[in-house]
Amino acid sequence: MRDNSKVFAIRLLLVLVGIIALVVIGRKIMLPKSWGEYGYYRGDYINEEANRNMKYGTNDTCKSCHEEVYQLKAHSVHKNLSCEMCHAPIVEHVKEGKKIAKMPSVQNKEQIALCLSCHQEGIGRPKNFPLIDHQKHLRDQKVKPTHSCDQCHTVHDPMENITHARKITTLKEVVDER
Repeated sequence: MRDNSKVFAIRLLLVLVGIIALVVIGRKIMLPKSWGEYGYYRGDYINEEANRNMKYGTNDTCKSCHEEVYQLKAHSVHKNLSCEMCHAPIVEHVKEGKKIAKMPSVQNKEQIALCLSCHQEGIGRPKNFPLIDHQKHLRDQKVKPTHSCDQCHTVHDPMENITHARKITTLKEVVDER
């Protein structure tokens, strides 16, 4: 009996040593050389990311060619919204400082879906944020259900046309009172 337990112990020890050896060798083979340079990170990742081609820009990137739109947007409720939220990434429009393609913009049903992605009423949406029930909004404004948002709102400054229309209505009322 004692011999069997010795043999079992030796076999168990050999299996454990084999598993440890596999883990050590596997780790050596699988982990990149730069692993652990900056803690539990691959050090080469920093250089790889720094050398990637730019895909996205900032609103200031767009400003150099689109100053008028930038200024309109800069004073609106959409001032903190990235241009690329509604348009494509800058890499699809400009390369090495030269325009390579027209910047797409969403239209009609795509535009409604895009606007509603932020402005649709829903559970968990902040109360102080302008949220709408789209169909009710169209009925209340007495417009066709096929209207897209930009038929009343300018997308870069959503309240620009509305404010202008209110001023005209107010001026008309003043003139009519005289």
